[in-house]
Amino acid sequence: MVNYRLKAQVFEVVNNQIRDNNPKCTKRTFHRLIDLGYSESESKELIASILIEEMYDVMKNNEEFNESRFCEKLDLLPKYYLQKSSDLVSEEKTQIIVRNEQKIGRNALCPCGSGKKYKKCCG
Repeated sequence: MVNYRLKAQVFEVVNNQIRDNNPKCTKRTFHRLIDLGYSESESKELIASILIEEMYDVMKNNEEFNESRFCEKLDLLPKYYLQKSSDLVSEEKTQIIVRNEQKIGRNALCPCGSGKKYKKCCG
C-alpha cells in the first residue's frame, strides 16, 4: 500500500535538498547515483529511503537530526539500501502467522448485522 501524498512530500523534501544544496551530501549523492546509471527518479527514491529512515530514528529516539549520520548512510548508497532491503526480506521469511480469531459457526447470526444466519448471508 502506498501513501501517495506522503511520497510526494518526501520527494519534495529531496528536491529541495538537491536544489538548495543543503545538506551538500544529498546533491553529491544524487549526481553519484546518476553517474552509476540510476535514473533521476530511482536516485531520488534511494535518497528518500534514507531520509525516511533518518526521520524515523529522530522521532523514535526523540533526538536532533544528525547530519553526519545521514551523510554516512547516503555515502553508502546503493549498497546500504540493497543490504537493508535484503535484511527485511529475510526477516519476512522467518515470521509465522498465528491467527487467534474465533471462527463463525454456520448457524450463528451473521456479523454484518443483517439478522440472517451466517450460512445464508456472508458464509
